[in-house]
Amino acid sequence: MNVVTSIGEFASRRDDFVDGEHPRVVVADIATRPRGPAKIITVANEKGGVGKSTLAFHLAVALTDAGHKVLAVDLDRRQQSLSRALIARGGTANRRGVRLPLPQHLLLQQASGAQLCQELARAGWDCDYVVIDVPGYDSPIARRAIAMADKLVSPVNSSFVDLELFGRFHPVTHKLTGPGCFSALVADLRAARMEAGMAPLDWLVMINRKRRETSHNQDRIDSALRRLAQRMDFRLGSGLHERVAYRELVLLGLTQLDLHRFPDLARSKNVAAGEVLQLLEDLGIEQEPGGLLDWQRLKRQLRPIRPIWGSAGSGSARAEIRSAGFLSGL
Repeated sequence: MNVVTSIGEFASRRDDFVDGEHPRVVVADIATRPRGPAKIITVANEKGGVGKSTLAFHLAVALTDAGHKVLAVDLDRRQQSLSRALIARGGTANRRGVRLPLPQHLLLQQASGAQLCQELARAGWDCDYVVIDVPGYDSPIARRAIAMADKLVSPVNSSFVDLELFGRFHPVTHKLTGPGCFSALVADLRAARMEAGMAPLDWLVMINRKRRETSHNQDRIDSALRRLAQRMDFRLGSGLHERVAYRELVLLGLTQLDLHRFPDLARSKNVAAGEVLQLLEDLGIEQEPGGLLDWQRLKRQLRPIRPIWGSAGSGSARAEIRSAGFLSGL
């Protein structure tokens, strides 16, 4: 006998191959395990190449600079982008003899929820914040990192191809037709967290690596994100612009907030540091009294002037760093 399944019933079925591990199983796994008092900030997006590691690095360093005790966790054992940047930061501090705020960090050796929770309880027991950098693909460990977060930060590029993970849009009218796979996953994990009695998950989405020039396409992207924010219940942040300065400084483990500590780079002061501070403000994070960085002083210095490092097309960043002697012997 032929059995006909209705389209509605077929669409409502869960495909474990496509949808992966059930959110209730994920939440049940992490909800019963011990964790310290630290607030967990997870930087995640299933799309690669959106600047997750760069954002996680700037966030971890800025939090430490603000006086918080921070543990940075790298879940990408293959690329280790966050770990390499933090190791380079320690090397730069030693070579230059400069006191740099340096968060604790660890590279998760085994991609399991049990080890992640164990490491957070061990290394982060006295931390204020834990920043988790998640690889750009779906995996059981990525789901657990999202499920245990207090705040989820998701950078996205200015492209409808990248936005497909957050929402499906009509190719001609750009009308929102449904959720994308990543936003659907976050929604399911949120629902499972509520069922388990966990606190609501604060989700911040921001356009990262944004070009300085405006365009009609950028206006459409901004409009699409605003519609998605209402539909998928996330907040919109400012993100980091596409700058050569970010890429060059990260090679040495430095951020824009470090430049005031190097007199030979003092003239490189620019509004990029304000983008990093804005990231903390978007997350609702305050400075602690013991912080090395004087936020108010820095904010007064951040005038709307044209940065000498230029935008994405500038080639002066590496020459500026080399002239200051940073690259010698590294």
